Amino acid sequence: MSVCFYDNSEIINEPKIRIDRVYCLDFSNFSEETWDKLAVIYSKLPMQIINNNVQAWFGEEGKSEYYLYASVEPSGLQIVGVLSSDDWFTWEAIFNEEIKDLPSFEC
Repeated sequence: MSVCFYDNSEIINEPKIRIDRVYCLDFSNFSEETWDKLAVIYSKLPMQIINNNVQAWFGEEGKSEYYLYASVEPSGLQIVGVLSSDDWFTWEAIFNEEIKDLPSFEC
Protein backbone atom coordinates (compact mmCIF):
# COMPACT_ATOMS: atom_id res chain seq x y z
CA MET A 1 0.00 0.00 0.00
CA SER A 2 1.40 3.41 -0.88
CA VAL A 3 1.46 6.25 1.62
CA CYS A 4 -0.86 9.17 0.90
CA PHE A 5 0.79 12.58 0.47
CA TYR A 6 -0.05 16.13 -0.48
CA ASP A 7 1.98 19.04 -1.81
CA ASN A 8 1.97 22.43 -0.09
CA SER A 9 3.08 23.96 -3.38
CA GLU A 10 2.77 22.60 -6.89
CA ILE A 11 5.76 20.58 -8.06
CA ILE A 12 6.50 21.63 -11.62
CA ASN A 13 8.70 19.29 -13.66
CA GLU A 14 11.50 21.63 -14.69
CA PRO A 15 15.25 21.15 -14.53
CA LYS A 16 15.12 22.53 -10.95
CA ILE A 17 12.18 21.40 -8.79
CA ARG A 18 10.99 23.03 -5.56
CA ILE A 19 9.57 20.44 -3.18
CA ASP A 20 7.26 20.94 -0.19
CA ARG A 21 5.50 17.62 0.29
CA VAL A 22 3.88 16.01 3.33
CA TYR A 23 3.67 12.22 3.56
CA CYS A 24 0.79 11.25 5.85
CA LEU A 25 2.76 9.06 8.22
CA ASP A 26 0.93 8.38 11.47
CA PHE A 27 3.62 9.06 14.06
CA SER A 28 1.20 8.34 16.91
CA ASN A 29 1.35 4.68 15.84
CA PHE A 30 5.14 4.52 15.51
CA SER A 31 6.93 2.22 17.92
CA GLU A 32 10.64 2.40 18.71
CA GLU A 33 11.10 -0.29 16.08
CA THR A 34 9.23 1.80 13.49
CA TRP A 35 11.38 4.85 14.23
CA ASP A 36 14.46 2.66 13.78
CA LYS A 37 13.07 1.41 10.45
CA LEU A 38 12.57 5.01 9.30
CA ALA A 39 16.21 5.77 10.19
CA VAL A 40 17.31 2.82 8.04
CA ILE A 41 15.13 4.07 5.19
CA TYR A 42 16.78 7.50 5.44
CA SER A 43 20.20 5.87 5.12
CA LYS A 44 19.17 4.03 1.92
CA LEU A 45 18.25 7.25 0.12
CA PRO A 46 20.73 8.86 -2.28
CA MET A 47 23.18 11.49 -1.00
CA GLN A 48 22.31 11.35 2.73
CA ILE A 49 24.00 13.97 4.92
CA ILE A 50 24.39 13.40 8.66
CA ASN A 51 24.16 16.80 10.34
CA ASN A 52 23.06 17.38 13.96
CA ASN A 53 20.21 14.86 13.76
CA VAL A 54 18.62 16.73 10.83
CA GLN A 55 17.69 14.25 8.11
CA ALA A 56 19.05 15.75 4.92
CA TRP A 57 20.21 14.78 1.45
CA PHE A 58 22.22 16.40 -1.37
CA GLY A 59 23.18 19.60 0.51
CA GLU A 60 22.12 22.11 3.13
CA GLU A 61 19.50 24.81 2.74
CA GLY A 62 21.18 28.20 2.41
CA LYS A 63 24.56 26.62 1.65
CA SER A 64 23.87 24.48 -1.42
CA GLU A 65 22.03 24.97 -4.68
CA TYR A 66 20.38 21.58 -4.22
CA TYR A 67 19.14 20.24 -0.90
CA LEU A 68 16.41 18.12 0.63
CA TYR A 69 15.44 17.61 4.26
CA ALA A 70 12.77 15.85 6.31
CA SER A 71 10.84 17.27 9.24
CA VAL A 72 8.51 15.36 11.56
CA GLU A 73 5.31 17.41 11.85
CA PRO A 74 1.84 16.76 13.34
CA SER A 75 0.52 16.51 9.78
CA GLY A 76 3.11 13.89 8.76
CA LEU A 77 6.63 13.80 7.38
CA GLN A 78 7.38 17.02 5.53
CA ILE A 79 9.99 16.85 2.77
CA VAL A 80 11.32 20.23 1.62
CA GLY A 81 14.01 21.18 -0.84
CA VAL A 82 15.23 22.05 -4.29
CA LEU A 83 16.58 19.30 -6.54
CA SER A 84 17.18 18.53 -10.18
CA SER A 85 14.20 16.67 -11.63
CA ASP A 86 16.28 13.50 -12.13
CA ASP A 87 17.48 13.50 -8.51
CA TRP A 88 13.96 14.15 -7.19
CA PHE A 89 12.27 11.40 -9.18
CA THR A 90 14.99 8.89 -8.24
CA TRP A 91 14.87 9.86 -4.54
CA GLU A 92 11.07 9.87 -4.49
CA ALA A 93 10.74 6.43 -6.11
CA ILE A 94 13.07 4.84 -3.56
CA PHE A 95 11.40 6.67 -0.67
CA ASN A 96 7.86 5.70 -1.71
CA GLU A 97 8.84 2.05 -2.05
CA GLU A 98 10.57 1.97 1.34
CA ILE A 99 7.83 3.69 3.39
CA LYS A 100 4.85 1.76 2.01
CA ASP A 101 4.51 -0.43 5.12
CA LEU A 102 4.87 2.32 7.72
CA PRO A 103 1.79 3.43 9.71
CA SER A 104 -0.06 6.10 7.75
CA PHE A 105 -3.45 7.76 7.38
CA GLU A 106 -5.52 9.09 4.49
CA CYS A 107 -4.79 12.72 3.67
